[in-house]
Amino acid sequence: MAAVMIMAYDARGEIRFVGDVPKGAGCGCFCPTCKSPLVAKQGFENEWHFAHEASQERPECAVGAENLARSLGIEHLRHLHARGALVLPPYTTHAGVSTLWLSRSEPVTWEAQLVGPLTWRDAPGKAQPVATGMLDTGAPMAFFVQVGAASSPSLEDLPEDCAYATLLVVPSWPRGTRTRQEAMAALTQTAQFQWGYQPDTFGMRATAQREIEAMEQQARGRAAEFERQRSLAAGRRWANIAKAMNQNAAAAPHGGGHHDALSPVLNGTAAAPAAVRGQAKADPEARFAQYPGHAPGCNFQFFRLGPDEAWVFYELDKEFVTQRGMAPAADKPQKVWGIAPAHGHTEGWDECLPPSVGKGDLDAGIYWVRDLMSAVSFLSPRSKASSTGHDPAEFQDL
Repeated sequence: MAAVMIMAYDARGEIRFVGDVPKGAGCGCFCPTCKSPLVAKQGFENEWHFAHEASQERPECAVGAENLARSLGIEHLRHLHARGALVLPPYTTHAGVSTLWLSRSEPVTWEAQLVGPLTWRDAPGKAQPVATGMLDTGAPMAFFVQVGAASSPSLEDLPEDCAYATLLVVPSWPRGTRTRQEAMAALTQTAQFQWGYQPDTFGMRATAQREIEAMEQQARGRAAEFERQRSLAAGRRWANIAKAMNQNAAAAPHGGGHHDALSPVLNGTAAAPAAVRGQAKADPEARFAQYPGHAPGCNFQFFRLGPDEAWVFYELDKEFVTQRGMAPAADKPQKVWGIAPAHGHTEGWDECLPPSVGKGDLDAGIYWVRDLMSAVSFLSPRSKASSTGHDPAEFQDL
């Protein structure tokens, strides 16, 4: 495609093409922007085009050429409608959800065509509709014509739920285009309709959206049930541990004997358990900015996966979760967990862990844990060192 000026205005304000006027300065044409006289260049080697006298062309003169191309696009749209050849492409929108429990998007497509006459507007602005009408779906319809992606359509004066499409005109012409007939033939091949919006008149998108939301609710339910069963199993384990501790305490001899503290250790940890340090008591007022959204007084779990990779797993504050719109849908309050880099957020941190562990959120500064057991099952076996505490400062040397 050659970006040359093949159109201009004559003395009567009509569009003329370089192949339809006399050669040279006698063409009687003017630049649509600066109004300077033009010369019709009709040589044997270079592309035929209009040029400013004495090379006085300004950068904004290119805008005038685009406006002429848009005028020709409007003329092309009129011809299509007059011949009954105005055929709109299928309209495609999407239904979907993206939550911790389900991320899914599906295309929804339907056909809609113009019925009845078009009302044409006089001298519409670059971003204004050029014609309005009605679709066979019953929705009002507006047409725009734009050269390339020059500007966004203006919808201010259109009725509510008005469908609209844009006829996109290529901003340059095929080499050798000299006459109106050749330009119109080029538009037939290159101009394309692009949908901007259609109302969901028959509820096709709404139906698809309900189906996907039902899938998401089922996924939420399965996750909630898994968490409930996990909590019950954990409760039984801790009850057995407490029972064993009581039995050991009752059977132990009095005086002088040394008793090892029994501390919970995550199953599957590759590293040997760290020695019990006598953790500091939790301070509910303490806040640690490097671990966004942590619950007050929560227990932090540290996992060292490699020399330059370490993560901290912790419970999230309910208010933080609610503000972020991530609160689980459940009859009873559910805990939500997060994972953050142990020693600061470096570039690409949100792409290090797999989707089975959690979803990286750059704005929140954490991974939202999708499933507690999946996350721990990933971190624990790969850990070269691990620890737990109420103050993350305890992890600095790990």
